[in-house]
Amino acid sequence: MTRQQQLTQLYKASQGHRKRQRAHALLLSHRNYTIPNLADFFEVNRNTVSRWMDRWQEWLVNTQQPLTLQDQARSGRLSSLVLVQKKRSRVSKNRYSPHS
Repeated sequence: MTRQQQLTQLYKASQGHRKRQRAHALLLSHRNYTIPNLADFFEVNRNTVSRWMDRWQEWLVNTQQPLTLQDQARSGRLSSLVLVQKKRSRVSKNRYSPHS
């Protein structure tokens, strides 16, 4: 499967909106759309589009990894659900601790 076909498949079949958006941007870039045009079209900052292109180029160099276009892990506040689960875990440990 060619790289173009992989992008087309991701654009058409990916579950996540962001993955589809990135794949679409890369396909349009192949059709000579400029970064400012893509930024306007997708309503994102031009630096965002530039990062998409940079990551695509990195993947092209290191083709042993599968193409995913997923978001990278980032720092930030944990989701509310995770925070609630952690709190319940602490309460359960304290409630059943032999030293309490």
